[in-house]
Amino acid sequence: MDWPVAGEDAALDAVALHASEDPNSASESQIAEIVPTGARAILGLVEDRGFSPEELCRGLGFTYRDLSMRDVRLSYRQMRQLFMRAERLLGEPALGLALGARQTPISWGVPGLAMLTCETYGDALTYGLTHQQAIGSMLIHTVEEVGREVRMEVRFKRFDIQLESVLVEDAFAGFVAVSRYVVGPSFAPLRVDFSLPKPSDPEVYRRFFQCPVRFDAGVNRLTIDSHWLSARLPGFDRVNSRIVREQLDSLLPTRGGRNEIVESLSSHLRCDIEATTRQSELASLINVSERTLRRRLSRQDSSYREIRDEARYERARDLLLNSELSIAEIAEAVGYSDARAFRRAFKRWAGCLPTEFRESR
Repeated sequence: MDWPVAGEDAALDAVALHASEDPNSASESQIAEIVPTGARAILGLVEDRGFSPEELCRGLGFTYRDLSMRDVRLSYRQMRQLFMRAERLLGEPALGLALGARQTPISWGVPGLAMLTCETYGDALTYGLTHQQAIGSMLIHTVEEVGREVRMEVRFKRFDIQLESVLVEDAFAGFVAVSRYVVGPSFAPLRVDFSLPKPSDPEVYRRFFQCPVRFDAGVNRLTIDSHWLSARLPGFDRVNSRIVREQLDSLLPTRGGRNEIVESLSSHLRCDIEATTRQSELASLINVSERTLRRRLSRQDSSYREIRDEARYERARDLLLNSELSIAEIAEAVGYSDARAFRRAFKRWAGCLPTEFRESR
């Protein structure tokens, strides 16, 4: 079987690992490009343990409620701080294992649901590897077949010794949990190798993986028997599965990453675009002061008005192309009480009037 090299874009395979880099200091770590699958899992676990997920998010530039938005993205810095806070709060010795064990195809979003439309486990695995970035992986997964074995290894896009154990544990435990959901509870690897030091209770890992687990192995590798690749998924329907997968494929994220503060602001504005939310109110919603918001936007050569107009333009285009609403109704839907003001603004954004834009399409 031909395996994808490293997710949606094979170029990920060439990402450099910066062993000496401070993950909080690199500007790349503040680009909001991560689908927050891990953040949702963390906050779900925190809530189940009786703690406040809202409090854990305070000051990070997003709220617990934000994570229910379809298009929200977080930066590496935000994810890192959330993981570190959760580790301190929960004191969970195998936090990554606990997070991964909670996962289902639904946890993996659109790609996870699309995996259920595949004919075999091997097809589903290939699909997941191809779309691992859309799943929200913070690691690079690679797979190779060696004889009767299929070996999955994970490595870091950005080396971070403090997150190594939680990310690797989460990756392997999540893979096994989803695999058991897809092909049944009897699924188990042949063996799991961690480069991590031996924990105080290694037996908890063996109980979950149901196979030998080795620590201090010099590699992070999970090995399964290749016979699993031909296992058929229950409910496969050749015609309907193809149609459903095509529909799901159309929902896969395509936007590139942006600065975390810009992404947070955009998410709120897209969600409530018809309201005239003031900058001070938005600052409060994303857990920063208005002064901090202005300063961070200035560093990105951006402003509240630019981001608001971008959100309005995006929504207006969608309504013009995909609805029968009048221009006045669209104006109101994107926050304009005066249709004339909306027409002037749209011409500034698109270079043509709303009616011209609609007719040209």
